[in-house]
Amino acid sequence: MKHYILLMLSLGFFSGILRGEKSIVLRKVFFHQGAPSDKKESQSSHRIELGKLVFYFEYEPHIESSVVAKGNRTLQRLFLPNVSVSNELKENLQQIHKTTKELSYTMQLSAKEHPRKGLEITFIYPTDKVGVKYNHFQSIGLQKGLAFQFYNKEVIHRIKQLGKSIITTASLASPHVFIDCGHGGTDCGAVAHSIREKDISLEVGLRIADQLRTCGIMVGLSRETDVTVALDQRTSLANKQEADLFVSIHANATTSKVHSGIETYFFNPTLLKSGDCFVLNSFEQEQVGNVLHEKSSKSNRLALCVHDALLKKVRSQYAVKDRRIKSAVSQVLFGTQMPSILVEVGFVTHPQEAKLLSQKSYQQQIAYGIASGILHYLGYI
Repeated sequence: MKHYILLMLSLGFFSGILRGEKSIVLRKVFFHQGAPSDKKESQSSHRIELGKLVFYFEYEPHIESSVVAKGNRTLQRLFLPNVSVSNELKENLQQIHKTTKELSYTMQLSAKEHPRKGLEITFIYPTDKVGVKYNHFQSIGLQKGLAFQFYNKEVIHRIKQLGKSIITTASLASPHVFIDCGHGGTDCGAVAHSIREKDISLEVGLRIADQLRTCGIMVGLSRETDVTVALDQRTSLANKQEADLFVSIHANATTSKVHSGIETYFFNPTLLKSGDCFVLNSFEQEQVGNVLHEKSSKSNRLALCVHDALLKKVRSQYAVKDRRIKSAVSQVLFGTQMPSILVEVGFVTHPQEAKLLSQKSYQQQIAYGIASGILHYLGYI
């Protein structure tokens, strides 16, 4: 029997060589931290989502998993063979480990060379308080995404006791809106016709904030100056502030000079391909699904309100193309715990539209339209 197992392992090894298996390059990694769950007076005690760890690979990796229960804690170890990690991303993995040391769950991420090459992921969490699930997805750039999502089982248990949902995704009495001014600093975003996306998103975002504040709405911003802010830092900040809505501002680009117009995105959980659940029973999985679909439904409604109001405003003077509302797995939409949308306000690669986007008066109209849509969603107008 021993020789048979060794033979099978050898055959597996050599068959891998014959198949020409190559290293799977890790392209990006993000950690979207949730709202603090230790503040009893905070509405974060009603949040099912605790956080998300997201990887991007050039090819979909194989996952080897083992789960060990130690008393009231679970140690879950995953190994992704043949994954190659750059030195820069190794630093990111270490930073994520440091970030989770003070959370209810911790993770250790390390690139291994021996005895096997690959990415090792270790999660440690209280079995009765945290559940873990992972999903696959395909990004717009055709990279293969792998997302681990952490859920608050205590909230799920309270739902079961009450017999109804206690999840709050909008506090209309005193709403808090988070505006994400896309890109910034060393990340210029799209650049064409001497127009930089980071400048447009900042100007429009600041003007939206001013409009909302005049109506007594609390506003948070991912940035107020030309600074670099990572994608997962934006979502983590919004989650920590316990914002009720998240609106990300961007400008579009393409290799063609023909494309123009405004489009709005929201995240739809149907874009994910479900993987395994760990220490989540069928009821808990059902409640997680309900919350994700509720957030998606609210995001869709927010997208409708903002998109329609924005088009109505700019079309009062300009012939702007409606590129409609779409769904996508954008990190700033996927990583937020509240209803979220991403607005592409126009194409910097379109000569006429780029000229409009550079004008302060047009930026003000865009901001007014987006703010009006947010106010409509919140029931202010």
